[in-house]
Amino acid sequence: MFDVDICQERRVILFRFHGLLSPRDFDALDKLAAENKGAVPYDSIFDLTAIERVDLATNYVAARGDLPQAHKDRERIYVVQQDDLKLLVRLYAAYQENKGWRPPLVVATLDEALNRLGVNASDFARYRSTRAG
Repeated sequence: MFDVDICQERRVILFRFHGLLSPRDFDALDKLAAENKGAVPYDSIFDLTAIERVDLATNYVAARGDLPQAHKDRERIYVVQQDDLKLLVRLYAAYQENKGWRPPLVVATLDEALNRLGVNASDFARYRSTRAG
């Protein structure tokens, strides 16, 4: 499951995942991306700090890593604290880099991600909640 918050002014989108992280979440992300195809590109923050359980196989993560990033020259930041999840995100990043794409950055706190993009939590407004997982 995830919620989507947007900072229109700075063109930053924040995905806040919680509960179970599974392929269904990524199916929902893909659907959201398809609905917004051709829209203005945004930097993205994927906040995974509230994930309680992960149901992602390494081969699934590797396959996702082979997909091109949605917004080529925009920043992607993953906020991850759990060691097992950090390994999966780093695997994904390695596949992205091997494909010649800009790998996402991995940070430990949401504040780090927000500071990197020059935004505050109060700059965001709710866009959508998804009950995918």
